[in-house]
Order: sequence, then C-alpha cells, then structure tokens
Amino acid sequence: MKRAVRSLAELGEDVVLAPERWVAAAEAGDGIPLGDLVVERRERAESAPRAVVLDTTHARDGLLDIPAAVRAAPAARSAKKSARAGDLVVSRLRPYLRQIALVHPRALEAASDRPLAVSTEFYVLAPRREGDDLAFLLPFLLGERAQSVLAAAQEGGHHPRVPRSSLFALRVPATIVEARRRLSREVNAALDVLYDASSRYQRLLRR
Repeated sequence: MKRAVRSLAELGEDVVLAPERWVAAAEAGDGIPLGDLVVERRERAESAPRAVVLDTTHARDGLLDIPAAVRAAPAARSAKKSARAGDLVVSRLRPYLRQIALVHPRALEAASDRPLAVSTEFYVLAPRREGDDLAFLLPFLLGERAQSVLAAAQEGGHHPRVPRSSLFALRVPATIVEARRRLSREVNAALDVLYDASSRYQRLLRR
C-alpha cells in the first residue's frame, strides 16, 4: 500500500491537524457566522510620523487607550495596519485579556485626529455591508461564550494566536443580529460617555 507524505504547507485550510481548530468549530454555537458580517481590512498604514501607534495593550473591553499610546515611546518601524472609524480591532494574541475595541469617533478625537496605525497582531474588521455599524458586536465578542471559544482556539507555543478562520467561524446569535441597530446605538452612547469622562480626566492631569 502506497503512503502519501505531504508537508503541513500542502495540507491547506480544509485539513487541519491542530485540535484547537476543531474545538473552536465545535463550540462556535448557532447563529450567523461572524465572517458573514465583517471583512478583514489588511491595508498597511503609511509610515507617517504623525500616526498614533496602537499595540495590543492599548485595546481592552471595547475601548482604545489613546492617551497611553500617545505617551508610549515611538515604536520600531515595523509594519502596521490602518484602522478607521467604525472598525473593530481584535487581538489575535491572548484573547483572554479581552483585547478587543471599536474605533469610536471619540477615540479619533482623543488622538487629535491623527491617523491610527495598529499592530499587525490585530485583526482589523470592517463591515461587510457599507454603512453598517459594528458596535453591536462588542458585547458578543467580549461575552463569556465567544471569549471561551477564542481562548480554546489559540494555536502555537510561545505566543499562541487565534487563527482567522476560528474568529470568522464564531456564530453571532440571530437575536443579536436582528437587534443590531438598537444595540449599536446603546453601545455607541455608552462609549461616548466613557471617552468623554476619560477626556475630562486627562485634562485634569495636565493642569
């Protein structure tokens, strides 16, 4: 009997040996695949000295820590991704640290309207349908079930990462998708309050 020997590179995305990928697929749940709602933005940020550079520590619980990014030492001139207002940034490293955020207009205001350049360790997600608001996805992605699936989907040793396919396979409950407009309004309003409070606090620190 002949035996076929292939390298891992030849297996392709449909033949995966990592058990984490199977666990993530089995626990994805019911609903609409995240990949049906978003696309990945892969645009490289221009190497402009004005850009505010965000790494994965600057995103947590839906918020971007712009003041900390501005205070940070200039990053090495490695590749960065472009992020726009309305995008979601999801860290593929250490998902259990809840390093997920919406690029809210108030975050851009906090950056003094400087462009944002984010680490390549982020997935930058944009709406699949132009004009859609992705804010409604924040509570889902930060929820216990999605976080558990992302944690189980990590692959690798020293710096485990969540594969794109596992992230996009997450299934958003139909009830959330149906209520997307209302949820987006509520999430954006709450973020507006939080960024406003942060702005006032930062002004007090500068006195």
